[in-house]
Amino acid sequence: MQMQQQPQHVIAIPVSQNAYPAGPPPPNLPRRDLLDGPVEYYYEICVPLYEAAMKADWKAAKAIIDSYPHLKLVRCSITTNGETTLHIATSANKNKKVEMFVENLVGLMKKEDLALQNEGYNTALYLAAAVGNMKTVKIMLEKNRDLLTIRGTDGQFMPLYMAALYGYHDVVKYLYNESNDLNDAGWTPQNRGELLERCVENNMFDVALRILVKHQGLANNGSILGALARKSDAFYETKSNTIKRTFSSGKHHCFFIHSLK
Repeated sequence: MQMQQQPQHVIAIPVSQNAYPAGPPPPNLPRRDLLDGPVEYYYEICVPLYEAAMKADWKAAKAIIDSYPHLKLVRCSITTNGETTLHIATSANKNKKVEMFVENLVGLMKKEDLALQNEGYNTALYLAAAVGNMKTVKIMLEKNRDLLTIRGTDGQFMPLYMAALYGYHDVVKYLYNESNDLNDAGWTPQNRGELLERCVENNMFDVALRILVKHQGLANNGSILGALARKSDAFYETKSNTIKRTFSSGKHHCFFIHSLK
């Protein structure tokens, strides 16, 4: 069936060495009822639902969802890239309307619905972390904590990494607090090191210290040491008294300053 492609809300996703040498398992894709069904589904459901999600128009979205209860629209792809309504909403701009839209939509979904991925392996939480929307991240994570370790970008990166990559300090701190000190399934010395490097590059020294204290072997990573050296002035000039006191305390101070040299 020929379908008009909706304009996509683009989030720049980095490219890295694949975490699965033999290739990642297939993504957990949504249902394709709307894309593979009658063409009317696409124009009468997908397009207006997409537009409602982009505008965070909950009244319009709810009317569409209620009109087709048998299709279970919250579990369906509404774009050819495999995005659900939640994917579209969470990648929209950060504002109160978006937060309310996501909260209402998640309220209609089951825990497992939040784990659906698009063709790029990205969950809605992954996209929310990439745009730094703390409220929507919390809404989804409170319903399904397993989202923390579902990798996006073709199965390469954790949501926490994406928040660190784009410098969303508050989201990074929240996700780290929920991450069991990076000991949950899916964390490896390699991706812990990549996360640490992004934290240092974006001046998130409080989180960087917590990672180093729990995983001291990362201090021997050459790329991380280089990042620390490049950021030493920013560290010493930080205005956060909490961070200064933390870094100046006993063995943590010695450990971190030794890494800077």
